[in-house]
Amino acid sequence: YSLMTQLTNLAMKQLIDEKTGFSIDKDLLTKLSKNVAKKQSFLKRDLDARSLSEAYRLMFHLPGTEKLDGSTEATLWTPYNKTHVWGRMFISQNYICFDSRVKGLVTLVVPLRDVSQIERAENQPSNPSVDHSILITTRTAQRATFLFSQIHDRDFVVQKLSDLLARIRIVSREESCYGDEDEWKVQPPMMSMFKPSPSPESKARQEVKAKQWELHFSEYGRGVSMYRTTEIAKLVLQGIPDSLRREVWMNFSGAWNEMASNPGVYRDLVNKNINVPSTASDEIERDLHRSLPEHLAFQSEIGIGALRRVLVAYAARNPQIGYCQAMNIVTSVLLIYCTEEEAFWQLVCVCESLLPDYYNTKVVGALVDQGVLDDLIAEHLPHLHTALQQLGMIKMISLSWFLTIFLSVMPYGSAVNIVDCFFYDGARVIFQVALTILETNQDKLLQCNDDGEAMQQLCDYLSGVFNDEDPHRAIIRDGIPVNKSVSVQSLLYDAYTKYGSLTAGELERLRIKHRLKVVQSLEDGLSRNIMRSIVADGYFKQEELMELLQFVREELLSGQRQQEERYDPSRPPYEAYCVDYELFQALFTGISPWGKGTRPNDLSARLFRLMDRNGDGLLNVREVVTALGLTCTAELTQRLRLLYILHLPPLLPTADVESPTLSEDGAEIATEATDFFEDSLQVNAGSDSSTPVLERSASTSSQQPLGCEESWEVRSMSSLRALMDAPRGKGTPRMSQPHFIALWRSLHDILTAQPEDQQMYHAIASIGTLLLQLGDVGKKFYAARDESNESLVQAAGQWQSPTDTVSDRNGNPGSLADAEWSIALEQFIATTLTGQPIVDFFSQRVDIVEAVSHMRRRRFTTIHTLADLQ
Repeated sequence: YSLMTQLTNLAMKQLIDEKTGFSIDKDLLTKLSKNVAKKQSFLKRDLDARSLSEAYRLMFHLPGTEKLDGSTEATLWTPYNKTHVWGRMFISQNYICFDSRVKGLVTLVVPLRDVSQIERAENQPSNPSVDHSILITTRTAQRATFLFSQIHDRDFVVQKLSDLLARIRIVSREESCYGDEDEWKVQPPMMSMFKPSPSPESKARQEVKAKQWELHFSEYGRGVSMYRTTEIAKLVLQGIPDSLRREVWMNFSGAWNEMASNPGVYRDLVNKNINVPSTASDEIERDLHRSLPEHLAFQSEIGIGALRRVLVAYAARNPQIGYCQAMNIVTSVLLIYCTEEEAFWQLVCVCESLLPDYYNTKVVGALVDQGVLDDLIAEHLPHLHTALQQLGMIKMISLSWFLTIFLSVMPYGSAVNIVDCFFYDGARVIFQVALTILETNQDKLLQCNDDGEAMQQLCDYLSGVFNDEDPHRAIIRDGIPVNKSVSVQSLLYDAYTKYGSLTAGELERLRIKHRLKVVQSLEDGLSRNIMRSIVADGYFKQEELMELLQFVREELLSGQRQQEERYDPSRPPYEAYCVDYELFQALFTGISPWGKGTRPNDLSARLFRLMDRNGDGLLNVREVVTALGLTCTAELTQRLRLLYILHLPPLLPTADVESPTLSEDGAEIATEATDFFEDSLQVNAGSDSSTPVLERSASTSSQQPLGCEESWEVRSMSSLRALMDAPRGKGTPRMSQPHFIALWRSLHDILTAQPEDQQMYHAIASIGTLLLQLGDVGKKFYAARDESNESLVQAAGQWQSPTDTVSDRNGNPGSLADAEWSIALEQFIATTLTGQPIVDFFSQRVDIVEAVSHMRRRRFTTIHTLADLQ
């Protein structure tokens, strides 16, 4: 069950990220490992490693890219109480971490980039507690050494750490591309430029808290690698002093290590993208002046400029997210306490590690956590849950809470205390505070008659949350004083007291459950939009379209195909999924009766090219449905017209007709298809060299630059597509003899793929002969006309070379030798309609549901996708 849950969760995350296929971790192939089952499959090992890495990242709030390399039992020497604490030592590519056996006793996070030396410590007979020890020395920590003991396989661990440390490249700030030549400069914290005017009482409390933190640092260490105990949790709960908030946020969020590992990246992103127009930059500009307007910094160009640069840089760094509303509010508060570059890296950690998937175009992460909150309310506040469900407001109240970490619903001076706890404890703080708010207001909410009244009650309560560091400061909202409701310190204390048992692991288990529901709901909604946008085309019924669309989605998810770019919701819904030629070929051969012959690839390739209107090598859902509909369910004359067009140039170039490349089976079938008219037709050299109506002659091509050749081909393809949409194919060019022979070979291949039918063979032979005779009649007509105009031709030869070109009535270039054997579309359709077996074949309507079901059965008989069977 756990394995299936893990696979389902991986699939849902791929759908959220719009990625396809399962990419194995190739690093495991070269990983130095112990205690791995000898007969364990590589896939099982990969899945186990993913699961352990996920738990490791949740435990220590590490970046989403961090992979656990291994762990071992060990003791950690804690100098603040001179004790060896038993726990588990974890090693990954960028961190060494430790977690005590006793929950919450002590944790430690040491970035490998801070480590300067790893050495074995000597055993001491008088002190066996330090046997098998490793001493780790760091460059920056206030307490520079960390002693791990009782490590079972110390030599292996030392070798592993040494290998990982050798891969870490330390880049100094001087090596980065920072310079003073830019037109802008990185701004310091806004609070240092727009200084607040706190009351004497508030200032005194800030100084007391700062002193407490300094004392704590002197005892437990400072920076990322401090010993984290319940003592630091108590200090965070009381609120971090403004003077230290920048440092503590950077250390707890992981942003400091990200910034130190990527010097100069922020400046590069800004310089390359600040003046580049994009959808994200337009959205950012609209929201800049709505970002914390009550703060003086964001009433000036200094703060607005810094906010713009941070948001533009992040949109460029992570185009999959780009920009989402609410990011501006979070970033504004970060800029108050941190420098511009520090705010950028903290935003990176918030969007990619602490609140993953929250800020994409569909805010999937926030929707998932809404479902998690719904479950938690039902568990802890069942009566209120029933009332909120009846009012239909559970989702209404929580979205802004999650997306802005309460910054948009509380005075920011109070909400920053929640942000303090968020950076220290992760997303579980948001749930704890949300449950506490609802419990506090439970009685009043139960008395509300409608959702508007309930929303107003919560809005008034949240607007009145104050910071007891300055209890006498009035709260003003929209120019109106607001009644105070509760101090943020009391709110957080109650949240940790009543709901402190919530763990990151429990929340993640609930997220897996709701991630499946949210993704399914979003996919179903998108499918309905796609259906509405293409069902009017009339090729398939609604249930057939749904079955086909579901199969395409399954193939895109299970295959190794990567979307070239993320779907933009502003585009038509049918562009959400794109099919490459490989998958289209599988659909064509599996569904269309035209794909049942011995040479289906020729027709599928030409049909794909005809449908690919923008020439990007991909078909959207509408183009796929049109292609299959024209060959499976369209009326008889539409299908015959499509078959005719697929054998016109440039879809079928003359070079391919004159020297076709056939497989062994294809050559035999093609020979059989032309045997019946060999007696009545001998293709001479002149006709072989003739140029079809829509194709440029070889002599003309040699005289034109490449750009003109491509331009003609593009125009010709556009003309063919226009003919498909035109009523009755009016204006369709005539077909030359070599192209007709290729068409009849294709028709023979399609029709003879069915069980042997003498009537079908007779119809193919008789209609083919009749069409050849019709072409000969046209050839004799042109020959007679040329003979009567011989003098005119001789006169023209005096000033026009034989290789000069003329244009047909459709404006397509050709040569004077073009007007020989040919047939028209009308002749082809009218003659073909005289063969009843052929009419019956092209009139049959394919059962799409049955065809797709058959493809599914074929697919699940192998370990590959259907496209791999081709």
